[in-house]
Amino acid sequence: MNASPASRQPRLPARAAVLCCASALCVALWAAAPGAVAQDAPISLFPPTVAPERPAAAAGDQPSLPSERAAETPQVEGEGAEGIEIDRLGELDPEALGILDLGSGGFGPRVWAGSPRPLVESLLAGLPAGITSPTLHSLATRLLLTSAPPPGGGPADPAGPTVADALATVQKAAAGESGFLRLRAERLYALGALAGLNRLLALVPQRVEDPWLARTKVDGLLLAGKDSQACGEVPAGLARYPRDLYWAKAQIYCQFLAEQGDQAMLGLDLLREQAPDGDPAFFVLADGFISGTPGRVGGEGLTPLNLAILRRTGGAVSAETVAGAGPPLLHGIAQLAGGDHAVHAAAVERLAEVGALPGERLAGAYAAFEFTEADLADALAQAEREGGVSGRALLYRAANRESLAATKAEILRAALLSAEADGRSNAVARALKPVLTGLAPSPELAWFAPQAARALFRLGQFERAGGWLSVLRIDGLKDPESQAAYDELTPLRRLAGAAEPLSAESTAESPAAAERRLLMLMLSRALGQEEPLSWAQLAQDGAAARPLERLPSLLALGDAAAEGKRGESVLLAVDALGVAAPADSHPLALGYAVSALAAVGLGNEARALAIEAALAARP
Repeated sequence: MNASPASRQPRLPARAAVLCCASALCVALWAAAPGAVAQDAPISLFPPTVAPERPAAAAGDQPSLPSERAAETPQVEGEGAEGIEIDRLGELDPEALGILDLGSGGFGPRVWAGSPRPLVESLLAGLPAGITSPTLHSLATRLLLTSAPPPGGGPADPAGPTVADALATVQKAAAGESGFLRLRAERLYALGALAGLNRLLALVPQRVEDPWLARTKVDGLLLAGKDSQACGEVPAGLARYPRDLYWAKAQIYCQFLAEQGDQAMLGLDLLREQAPDGDPAFFVLADGFISGTPGRVGGEGLTPLNLAILRRTGGAVSAETVAGAGPPLLHGIAQLAGGDHAVHAAAVERLAEVGALPGERLAGAYAAFEFTEADLADALAQAEREGGVSGRALLYRAANRESLAATKAEILRAALLSAEADGRSNAVARALKPVLTGLAPSPELAWFAPQAARALFRLGQFERAGGWLSVLRIDGLKDPESQAAYDELTPLRRLAGAAEPLSAESTAESPAAAERRLLMLMLSRALGQEEPLSWAQLAQDGAAARPLERLPSLLALGDAAAEGKRGESVLLAVDALGVAAPADSHPLALGYAVSALAAVGLGNEARALAIEAALAARP
């Protein structure tokens, strides 16, 4: 695509202008921004010299998921999982392996086109494991699972690797090199994207010599409870890496499972002689396996193999262990059957909060709790006494069996408020989705409308959320609380694509309210929506100044989006916003990220991120 006159101008002055405004809200940056921009393209928040143009997309190049799935991490299981594809001749180059194509949530074979490999590898290595945003978690996971040639600095063939491309890399593949594949797999593991990781590693050819990939293939299957498949990989790993004690331990576990007790105990004795202090928790748990005694593990002893033994023996972990566990090990904890079920459900909640497990899985964890009829009959009071995950499980059970709309709404409201207090709003909304969507808005339930609308906006159910906002608008004619709730939630409808612009009347009564008002305008403009409200008007609201961090990443994001580099833009958006996005992100950083994602064809994901930010910014 030919560069526009603006994109050919020197970039230093614009960047310098942004830098000068970094400690404030940068209102002056857009004071002279055009007021009329085509409605079907994002209204740029970038300095004029790095303003992104919509990249020329290949035929059928539509990576954006529908609104209801834009913040969901793909869950792919089973040999015949729908939408699993490999790029043409991708099996000849392990680094191009992936399980998602354009039709199944991937970003297409050109996702790394034009991006220099050293930069992409650096960004991938720095991709944080603790991403709290479901939208960013989903984007990162989909990117890592996309089937595409690795970055190399040149444009890629839209149809995928050709025979010539594949033959050019076959020598490297034959030598067992898998650096880019391994880097992607490492980040998938760290993110807890276990289903996709297991499917990806199942495609890795035997010729690839990588001890980490070999171990992680077994660990991923163990964490998913697929012991037979994991044990099927152990003989080859033991033969290939005989000095790695991991494989000796895995063999002992698999021998116990196969009821080969004598061989397992002999192997255990030999392992004790070789490395008596190598893994104390494993020896204790293995002894428990022999005697049939449930074990307990935590801290450094929490490994995929030890969690598999706990699962088999009915062992347990503590609530403190769950709080300190990373995403991969949370999958193993969620599989446990022994000990306190609330501990396992807490692990599922954490994974479901970012989309690493679907809401149906959390619903199943809640349904597995055992409650008495008395508990269910007095669910509101009992849940308040229980609190936490147990209280939410009780409310979930009670809501699903309640037939009276008003009582059901009261129970749902308590569950959603509990989730909000504990930082589990996304997880609980997903678990309650069937119940929420089955409850019709009505004037009698106006008191429940704020919680219902917020939950439905989280789920991408914009039309249903709008129904509850209509209830608030009508009830607000006589109830000031309903009117206040309606005013607070109306910007969400605009961010979801409604035609009515943001209000030009200032209602800001505090710096926090003023900053939220600024954020709403910034997000709406970043989504390509015209607003009558001007930056100059907002300057009078008194929003507090905040430092702008990660400025180089924001500027790099502007360049990447302008050049249509989809994969690079996703990585830079995550890097620019940080782990705690969007709640703790600077409004300008959010505007950059939303506009950039829209510019590279991820419009629904940009909208989902904007709504996340708006929900996190309570006045």
